[in-house]
Amino acid sequence: MKQLKILFFAFVICNSTLAQEDYNYSDELLTSTFKAYHQVDFEMSYSMIPFVKKRFLEHLKDSTSFTNPYDSLSKHISIQYSLDSIVKTYTWEERDTGCCPTSVIYAQYKTNDESIKYTDLKDADDGGQSIFIVGVHNIEINNKPHYLILGWGTCCGGQHYSTAKVYEIVNGELQKTDTAFFEQDDIFTGANRGQEIKIKYDTDKKILSYFSYPEDEETGFYKSEQTLTQWKLTKQGFKKEK
Repeated sequence: MKQLKILFFAFVICNSTLAQEDYNYSDELLTSTFKAYHQVDFEMSYSMIPFVKKRFLEHLKDSTSFTNPYDSLSKHISIQYSLDSIVKTYTWEERDTGCCPTSVIYAQYKTNDESIKYTDLKDADDGGQSIFIVGVHNIEINNKPHYLILGWGTCCGGQHYSTAKVYEIVNGELQKTDTAFFEQDDIFTGANRGQEIKIKYDTDKKILSYFSYPEDEETGFYKSEQTLTQWKLTKQGFKKEK
């Protein structure tokens, strides 16, 4: 009888230890934080956003967060990965009563010395417009690894837009490169909300494609003519196909 009790308590302790190992503290804490942030009223959410960002960055500073799958958190914010497991992005929307959704975007990345860093991907060249990351692709330009990051956004005036930017890790820092598209720094294409852009990158064909529309200078909107625009990835970068 005594031996059975010992075995029983050993079983309980073993299962308790396994349960603790399976418990993802970072995932649960950040998930509960974002749940609370989305459940309060707008006035309180304005006060919460600095705290939410601070707590989130505290977890990004921990290198183990890079390999954390964040199964629960991913239901509340967008998390994207590059296939080579070098770049991981996080995007969420700040709660706001305005008609222009404001995004928060961070990237974590692994350097050549295997250290984990993070950076804010807000781009001053966007003119204050917010981007929500919808895709991360690892590509190669000039025999060096680069990362194609696709984005989407919308604002007042019944319009939306898509973006494509290329980054590379230089001296241990993730930086945007302005030479990936030959003729321009990056891709920005807009449309009326009823028009489809469908920006995407075909990894097999190495083609970046999207629908583009001419602007109507008189109305400030886009015309109905739709053009399929394609950029082919070459050894030197993306070249626009005619």
